[in-house]
Parts: sequence; structure tokens; C-alpha cells
Amino acid sequence: MIDEVGSSTIMGCGFDLTRAGDHSDEQGVLTPILPVPPPSPSQHAASAPPQEQQHLQDEITALKGAFEEEKDLNAKRHEDLLALLTTLQAKLSPPAP
Repeated sequence: MIDEVGSSTIMGCGFDLTRAGDHSDEQGVLTPILPVPPPSPSQHAASAPPQEQQHLQDEITALKGAFEEEKDLNAKRHEDLLALLTTLQAKLSPPAP
């Protein structure tokens, strides 16, 4: 079973997509992730320009939508897997006397 993750998710995590069977030895450049210091009391999201606030709100909305889609997909996969296991169990169970 292959659990596919959307290419935008993979690329958003900093990975390059390759085709199956592509065994090139190139590893690419890893970019270190530096910790972001917590905002000081003088820094607030409300002090950001309205355009930046709107951009951040749009990103949050898009992420919430993607999260809901992923939750729904995982729930469907769970139902399918449970149905498959139930079917297999019924086939493997000895018949009642």
C-alpha cells in the first residue's frame, strides 16, 4: 500500500520530488532551519501592515482547508481499511458448526 502525500506538502517541507526508480546519487542542498525567537511584547500581529495581515489570514485559511481535506481523506482510508480487515476476517474464520 502506498500512502501518497500531496506534492505541494512535500515541496513545502523542503524536499525535491523524484520519480520512482530514479536512483541518482545527487543529494541536494539542505537548508538549516533556524529557530524563530518568540515575539517581544512590542511586536504584535496587529502592528503588521494590513496587506501582510491579509496575506497571513489567507495562508491560514488555505492551511485549514488543506488540513480538513487531509482529515477527510484519512477518515475514508480508515473506513476502507476497516472494511477490508472485516472482510478478510470473515473469509478466514472457520465456518460455524
